[in-house]
Amino acid sequence: MVGGIYNLTASEAIARLRAAEFSSLKLAQACLGRIGQREPVVAAWQYLDADQVVAQAIACDHAQADGASLGALHGIPVAIKDICATADMPTGWGTPIHAGQQLNYDAAVVERLRAAGAIIMGKTVSTEYALARAGKTKNPHNPSHTPGGSSSGSAAAVADRMVPVAIGTQTGGSVLRPAAYCGVLGFKPSFGAISRFGVMPVCRDLDHMGVFARSLADIVLLCSVLMGADGRDPDCWGADGWGMGSPSDLPKLGRSPRIGFVRTSAWHEVEAEAQAALVDSLELLTEAGATVAEVSMPSTWDEYLATIDVLMACGAAVNHGGDYDRHGEALSPQLRQVIERGRAYGSLAYSAARQAVVDYSIALAPLWAEYDALITPVTTGPAPEGLHNTGSFKFCGPWTLLGGPALSIPVGRAKNQLPLAIQLVGARGADGHLLAVANWVMAQLGDAWRLEPPA
Repeated sequence: MVGGIYNLTASEAIARLRAAEFSSLKLAQACLGRIGQREPVVAAWQYLDADQVVAQAIACDHAQADGASLGALHGIPVAIKDICATADMPTGWGTPIHAGQQLNYDAAVVERLRAAGAIIMGKTVSTEYALARAGKTKNPHNPSHTPGGSSSGSAAAVADRMVPVAIGTQTGGSVLRPAAYCGVLGFKPSFGAISRFGVMPVCRDLDHMGVFARSLADIVLLCSVLMGADGRDPDCWGADGWGMGSPSDLPKLGRSPRIGFVRTSAWHEVEAEAQAALVDSLELLTEAGATVAEVSMPSTWDEYLATIDVLMACGAAVNHGGDYDRHGEALSPQLRQVIERGRAYGSLAYSAARQAVVDYSIALAPLWAEYDALITPVTTGPAPEGLHNTGSFKFCGPWTLLGGPALSIPVGRAKNQLPLAIQLVGARGADGHLLAVANWVMAQLGDAWRLEPPA
């Protein structure tokens, strides 16, 4: 294959591994070779031990040679965001305070990946506590631009073909935004669909697990492995039995979808190229048979950013206030301010923010009877220049707040050759249905969402 087998998606690689066209070791070594070539430019990795990777790959090959039952991700390299616990690797939470921290157990997502036969490649860079100061990672399409945050390393590693798939988290827009900036698919399942056990918390009310990939088949495959109830996460209801588990199980809608177009009141903040890409995509979908109508949000909708701030700040104060007290000067000014706001908010403000989520959900519930999905901006435009500004979660935050599934889909490039994207949003718990809509949408977009790898 031109460019090497590291260019394969997970689903493509699985088929060829099962057919013994190459070994798990060869695939892992190809990914390690790509990392060796590009890591000095992209800086996606917080921890990587090539010997550990090789040992896992050899074990996968031995298992296959011995005729063992193979898991759904057998031999597939997966990157893990460095806020997810790994028993055999440090978990640093994006801060020097916890650099080298050894938690000695696996997060639920890592448990499930290992059980499915995946190769845990290493830990990817996170922003500080997945919330504040940017990490070292650069946008693989232009290293003078941000890859987004907080799952910066995971998005960049998948975009740069260092790994086919990766794990991230989202509290505001930390899966969707870096996926958009780096030009890959980023999926945030419904709140509670994937266990957060063993994952550093930011805010219990908002924290979601998420995944990065370069094909919808890989998104479905990862979700089939990762979703499921887990009593160790009190909010995890799981999604067992949603009926998807292999590339051949890509969800089908069976008809043309009904799509609501949500500009939001911040549409004027979206750059002209990003506006045009979204509108052009809607026109293409309409020509293909979709029913598209513009949807106005309730008047209370513009208060969502304040609601998110209360919840996020209170969560940060509860979960990381101890580090503030013990290591305050080691925290960024941005993070200290968030924790201070959280401590200043009273219990009534927190309770009101929780109630606001209920009110938003009730107000938007009728939309899900009328539309199969909503399409809306995911970012204000391509990745900003510089590494300190990781971008705004303004267009991702409301859907995080509501807890429904959301998918970032690339739609080509801006004039500066950085990726552009749109966001597809579904009803909470209707993850399979949203991915069925995505399958239809991406088929109509043709190759517009397939971006060539960085140089």
